Amino acid sequence: MDVSTRLGTILYALLIATVLQLVPAYGGWVDWKPNFILVVVIVLMINQPDQFSVIFAASVGLFADGVFGTTVGHFMLVFTLCGTVLVLLSRWTRYFALLYRLLVVFGVSLFATFTQTVLINLQGSSIALDYLPGVALMSALMLPLVEKFVDLSREI
Repeated sequence: MDVSTRLGTILYALLIATVLQLVPAYGGWVDWKPNFILVVVIVLMINQPDQFSVIFAASVGLFADGVFGTTVGHFMLVFTLCGTVLVLLSRWTRYFALLYRLLVVFGVSLFATFTQTVLINLQGSSIALDYLPGVALMSALMLPLVEKFVDLSREI
């Protein structure tokens, strides 16, 4: 795949993730809605750590700040911290089987949602921690779909 096609696929994946993130969820489904943009960043950083670094995660986090209207730096900090963890783990995670990659995505998503909740609570809003496992679980379950979409899966 040449560079322009690859860049187009990545931008298209981020666009679809942004649209899915902006689709409202009602009732009990709010607790299960994954962070689609973070899942795309995680997939790209796990599978191609040489091409996507912490700077990529920080810039997508800044984009997420603009899309969601949060305080500038909120999602940027969360995505940068997650990107740092992924860069540290990238030597191993690129060779993991699907189950272990799901566990890594679950752990990083759990860390991201916890960090986001702490940041929101520090700003004066009160958010309970009971939704964290559901968001992390749904983010992990999105991994095979995102890998297939951006054509990075190593398994049939």
